[in-house]
Amino acid sequence: MSFEDERREFAKKYTYKEMQADGAVFRYIQAGNTGKTQLVFLNGGMNLSEMWMRYVDDLAQDYRILLFDYPVQESTNQELIGGMHAFFAQLDIKNPVLIGASDGGMVAQLYTQRYPDQVGGLILMTTGGMDEKTLKSLKRKYFFAPALLFYMKHCNYEKLKKKWIDVGMGYVRNESAEDQAFARSFWEAVMRDYTREKDLHITALMADLMHQQPVTEEVFAHLEGRILLITPDEDFFAADMQDNLEILMHHPKRLCIRGGHMSTVLQAETYIRAIRDFLETC
Repeated sequence: MSFEDERREFAKKYTYKEMQADGAVFRYIQAGNTGKTQLVFLNGGMNLSEMWMRYVDDLAQDYRILLFDYPVQESTNQELIGGMHAFFAQLDIKNPVLIGASDGGMVAQLYTQRYPDQVGGLILMTTGGMDEKTLKSLKRKYFFAPALLFYMKHCNYEKLKKKWIDVGMGYVRNESAEDQAFARSFWEAVMRDYTREKDLHITALMADLMHQQPVTEEVFAHLEGRILLITPDEDFFAADMQDNLEILMHHPKRLCIRGGHMSTVLQAETYIRAIRDFLETC
C-alpha cells in the first residue's frame, strides 16, 4: 500500500478539526480514550501531521492522541510554543507526554524549557539536542539558510519540489526495498500537494531553531525516568549529537535501531512497540 492509499484510509476514520488559539488556527485530530495518558505528537521538518498516521490506530486503544500541524500564523518557535500552550489549554490537555521526531524533538525541548512543570514525559526520535554544542554544529549547517529562503521565494517552485524528493530519498538508509518504495510514494504524494508558502514557513521555523537559547540538563532533571530516546544508526544527526542529547536528557532510556532519518515513518511498528514498552514501565 502506498502512502496515498494509507492517507485515504486514514481520512475515512479520522476527521481534522480546526481551533483558533493565541491568534493562530490549529488543524488537528484527537483520538483515543479521554482520561488516559495524553500523547502529543510533534512533526518533523515537513510539518506533516500525517507522518504519524500509522501510530494512531494502535496507540489510541490505550492512550489519548493529539496530532496537529504547526500554524502558518506563527513564524518563530517561541510564537509556536506559546500558541501550543494556549491550544493545549483550550483542549484541557495537562502534562502531556511530548513525542517529537526530528525538528519536532527540538520543539519538544524548547516547550519543556519554557513550561517545565507542564510536561509529563518526553519521547524524542531521530533528533538532536538543543544544547550549546549541537546548536553550534547545526548553525554551521544552516549558515546558508537566508540564501535558501530567498531562493525558495523566487525560484521555479515546481522544479524545486522534484529536488526535494531526491533529498528526502537520501534519508532512506538500511531500509528494505518495500520501505524504499513506500518512502518514494510518501515524498511524491507530499510534494504533489505541498505549497511554496508552507515550505517557506517550516524552513524559516527550522532556521529559527538555531537562534534559540540553548537548553541545559537542569531543564529535564525533574523528568528523570520519563524520557525515551530512539536514535537510528544512520540518522541525519551524527553520533556525537546523539550522545550529547543523551547527556542533556539526564539519564534517559535510549534505544538504538537500524535505519535512517525516515525510520519514524517507515518502521512505525518498531517505534510503537518502544513507545508502549516505555510508557508501561514509567
